[in-house]
Amino acid sequence: MSINFRRNYLLVVLLVLLVSVLTFALGDMRVIAYTKSSNTADDEETANGIDYINDISLFDDTLVHEIQVLIDQEDYDSMIATYQETGLKEYFKADVIIDGVQVDDVGIRLKGNASLRTALGGEMGFGGRDRPDNFQAPADGEMPQMPEFAQGERPEPPDGFQMPEAGQGPGMNRGGQQISEDQIKIPFMIKFDEYVDGQTYQGHTTIAIRNYGTSYDEALLQEPITNLAARLSHVPATETSYAGFRFNDGEEKLYVVSELVNEGYLEKYFENDHGVLYKAEFGSTLTYQGEDPSSYADNFTQQTRVNDADLLPLIEFMRFLDQAEDAAFENELPDYLDVDAFASYLAINSMLVNTDSMLGMNNNYYLYYDDETEKITILMWDANESFGKLGGSATYDLSLTNPQQGGPGGGRGGGQNALLSRFMANEKFKALYEEKLQEVYEAAFASGAMTEKIDEVSALIHAANEDRNLVEIEAYDAAVENMKTFIGQREEYLEATGLFKE
Repeated sequence: MSINFRRNYLLVVLLVLLVSVLTFALGDMRVIAYTKSSNTADDEETANGIDYINDISLFDDTLVHEIQVLIDQEDYDSMIATYQETGLKEYFKADVIIDGVQVDDVGIRLKGNASLRTALGGEMGFGGRDRPDNFQAPADGEMPQMPEFAQGERPEPPDGFQMPEAGQGPGMNRGGQQISEDQIKIPFMIKFDEYVDGQTYQGHTTIAIRNYGTSYDEALLQEPITNLAARLSHVPATETSYAGFRFNDGEEKLYVVSELVNEGYLEKYFENDHGVLYKAEFGSTLTYQGEDPSSYADNFTQQTRVNDADLLPLIEFMRFLDQAEDAAFENELPDYLDVDAFASYLAINSMLVNTDSMLGMNNNYYLYYDDETEKITILMWDANESFGKLGGSATYDLSLTNPQQGGPGGGRGGGQNALLSRFMANEKFKALYEEKLQEVYEAAFASGAMTEKIDEVSALIHAANEDRNLVEIEAYDAAVENMKTFIGQREEYLEATGLFKE
């Protein structure tokens, strides 16, 4: 026996005993490996901080991802209570494990307006603002009637409301549809750099954990299929994937994970990604209200270059929409706006009946001002109410002039949209829009791409559900069939218009 071995003999014996005990105790247990949130060899140091990488791409839509949030129950309760009492959606510190990789000290908060208030049992809200005086609910009645609030007033929690456990909500009646507590899904936002500067996951600073919107739908197909159709039609759209999402040791539920429209998104789609990004809030009709930027505080939120840019380019654009004569509007609009991209935006939303957009609610769109070309591009966002889910039917009018469905003659959210109205009233731009309708028809409908993708997703969810119990499979299958039925009915209507050729 060597001297070195004799010196370490006791240590070797202890190690052998420890391995034996662990083998006996844990031999039948499944061990899931994950990377702790420290600078490991698997993480990439960037100029701004640490980017946590993973062999599994977050937006790989060929698998159902796993996302687990580790948070104190008291913090979760406070997150819910703060929203219920004040309407504010504040970040709370948590750790998150995504497909086995753990990132510590991220921020998580509630997300959304209508979808969030629906999930928590109250009436729909407007992000803390009063609703417009001329607001009208969609004719199809898909969306609950909005309550009247005085300035600064917040709705009280519904009678019988009890604080939910992490990841759950109260079993309330939504739009006349009673759903069980297990079916309720609350939407969230995860911000990786909220507490740690420069911390990202696969390059993303923030991701959205999205639910079914304003009415229960177990399949969650609207946004992924809309974005697929958009990309097939050469319209930029956020990447999405499906994930089993849970808090602590709770049960997984199926959610959609979505990237955000932010600096990283601009980098993907624009040669110059250092312009100014604006988010249109509910009821943003692009109506000129004078030169005072404060007049637009409720309509637009500046997302980028907050300290060295302002609303001036947007105000100039709205002034042009308001004051230009018809001939000047036709000749000069391309100097202000990417008209080709806007025509495509209108086409994809009208073809897929997404009224929770500029088309109906004057909502869920971004404006990107490229300070080199000095043009604005309208960008899609948040399509989980498409396919007629928030008002609108399979016979939705493509002319966008029917006031009963929120066209230029009578937009629902905030009234008439200045850009949409003038664009569709101009024969040249209307013809461009009709060209884009044909492109969307060929790419999304005639090709069969949407129904083919739905079948792929359904098979994926069925396979994952066997082991993970993510959904109530009967409800899921019913929602899938409803989606396919709507697409079939929409295609029949489109063919009957005589506007489209195969």
